[in-house]
Amino acid sequence: MRKLVGIDILALTALTCASLFFTVTLINFAREFKELSDLEAYKPASRSPKPLESYSWIGRDHPKRLPIEERPVKMIAQESVHFPLTGAEAKDEWLWTATMGDGHVRIGKDMRMFAVSMFHQLHCLRGVQNALAKGWKTLHPARRGHINHCFNYIRQWTLCNADLTLEPGDFAKRNFTEQRAGATHTCVDWVPAYDFMNEKWREWTIFRAEHNITVHDEMF
Repeated sequence: MRKLVGIDILALTALTCASLFFTVTLINFAREFKELSDLEAYKPASRSPKPLESYSWIGRDHPKRLPIEERPVKMIAQESVHFPLTGAEAKDEWLWTATMGDGHVRIGKDMRMFAVSMFHQLHCLRGVQNALAKGWKTLHPARRGHINHCFNYIRQWTLCNADLTLEPGDFAKRNFTEQRAGATHTCVDWVPAYDFMNEKWREWTIFRAEHNITVHDEMF
């Protein structure tokens, strides 16, 4: 009788463990399914279906967005030991947010130059970081004007690209040392944008050499 009771207890324990395992698996599956559904529901701004060759690249006859696939990705907003305002590595780490050409890209048969908003914004953040590191009073008046432009530009971009993700709690009371992870946001994958910009920069250096364009002229 005791042997049978022992077997029943083992069987019950095994069933309980199996039940817990499948419950956790189901919860994880539901969470992953929801995240996938959120990604599928997220529709990045549509781009013109016109092929690049069909544009004249004169005046306003050009694509309105960077001609890449805008894939949705998830990003958890969290604190980082990188990208400090000051310190030995601050300048280099912020510098690596730039692309070749500092956010400018050449596209079209005549290699027309455009700035890309995402990289313009990062350019502005680098400028703000530099201003805070050096001190406002040390900056040339023209540089101060540039920083004022950047603050206003980032303000407008924040409104234009309104992220309505709900962040639980009061962020003003959050302990950023202990509570380092924030909300999960749905974003456009930025990696293809970096790849495209750097690829086009390499094409531009070849074009520039073939047409004897000086370094000074390349920004105009």
